[in-house]
Amino acid sequence: MQVDQRPLADRIEVGVPSLAAFVARIIGNLPISIRRRVLQSAFNRARDAFNRGDLEVVFALFAPDVEYVPPPPLHKAGPLHGRAAVFDFWHGIFECYDENTIENLFLDEVSSGSFVRRARLRHRSVTLDETLDYTIIQTTVLEHGRVVRQVNVLDTPDVSHP
Repeated sequence: MQVDQRPLADRIEVGVPSLAAFVARIIGNLPISIRRRVLQSAFNRARDAFNRGDLEVVFALFAPDVEYVPPPPLHKAGPLHGRAAVFDFWHGIFECYDENTIENLFLDEVSSGSFVRRARLRHRSVTLDETLDYTIIQTTVLEHGRVVRQVNVLDTPDVSHP
């Protein structure tokens, strides 16, 4: 994707992540009604970036030493450690599957700097004639405006392979 085609907020997150992290810390101190709107907007922007394959935007605010547990249908081993490992993991998924989409179903701030999202993901490969369709519960923890931990657990008992 052309950098100049990204929304302005995405360009800022990628270009000046320290500024974006600073803004995220400030938002954490705002009244809950405002935080919820901003949080919803941020997760919607991440959804849009994921759906267009712009992983650089999706992981812009991940801490360099983030602990990340990928969705179980995609990864059976233990957690990944470090932003580079997370980025490489998802880059590999995007190389395997022609279509990768996420849909936000539910989002809530459970405590200061801790968020839970329920989301549906779909990965489709024409070459492999395979589709994975599943729902996750994702817990994200922020410190100093950066994602330091993100855990994805399967919400549905079975992964659909239509």
